[in-house]
Amino acid sequence: MKRIQFNNYGDASKMYLGEYELAQLKPNDVQVRVKAAAVNPLDWKQRRGDLKLFMNKKFPKGIGNDFSGIVEAIGSNVQNIKVGDEVFGTMDVKHPGAFAEKLITNSKYVTKKPINISHADASCLPIAAAVAWAALFIKGNVTQNSRVLINGCMGAVGSIAVQLAKEKGAWIAGTCSKKDIEEARKNGVNEVYEFTENNYWKKTQPFDVVFDTAGLMQQRIGFSMLKSNGKFIDINPTPMSMLKGLFIAKYKFTFATAAMKHLSDFANLAEKGILKAKIGKETNISKAIEILTEIENGNGAKGRTVIIF
Repeated sequence: MKRIQFNNYGDASKMYLGEYELAQLKPNDVQVRVKAAAVNPLDWKQRRGDLKLFMNKKFPKGIGNDFSGIVEAIGSNVQNIKVGDEVFGTMDVKHPGAFAEKLITNSKYVTKKPINISHADASCLPIAAAVAWAALFIKGNVTQNSRVLINGCMGAVGSIAVQLAKEKGAWIAGTCSKKDIEEARKNGVNEVYEFTENNYWKKTQPFDVVFDTAGLMQQRIGFSMLKSNGKFIDINPTPMSMLKGLFIAKYKFTFATAAMKHLSDFANLAEKGILKAKIGKETNISKAIEILTEIENGNGAKGRTVIIF
């Protein structure tokens, strides 16, 4: 079997298409034949070694996290999924490897795919939806009465966050590039600001939540837009910002793992047409390394990139 993998941490040149063998199936695992796998920034952060403290020590390591496919085998303890089910899900952060013909992951990271959405669409949901859900509802406590600013409202996470906040009934402001402003409005963002607009934050009314999906907002600016009990939510925490989260009540950070138990909720919303990622490019595994390198260098297509098997 083939997958994209790497033998040591480093830049994009470390990736290669190689042969691998699946690990032994554990009682809570599922084995999936991959039909589609979506690209996330997490993928190259893992390969570069940014998260090596959280990963296993064995090489070669696979790359890729989010996927959709068909179940080929299940562990002895798995009850909610059966062989032949179409599913989508993600990998344990310690063991990436979704850019592969087949994979094994814990069943808690998998749920059944709605029959009315494609494998490509389903593969785009897990991490982006989990991060957005965790930020808005677990850390931000967003309700229909909330005012929310989403910094990067047209990105992978930001666009999903807009859909989730809109479904909840919140009032939404967002920032994006000038070329995306009209599309952001069509997507339901009530008030849109261009990233480079000077002092846009001085024009706004206070927010209950400022969600920085892009990781580029100065915290002092984010804090200045909050109500007295508002929250600034970061998904790109550094060791220093994580320390701030312990001592500053307004500052919160979160990870996708905080909301992975809501995969079935994502499936229900996708089935109803409420939750949908925008796919910009589809490719196959033989061309994927070239495309992955382009995306990592900031030259990717607008929208999500999906590897189709």
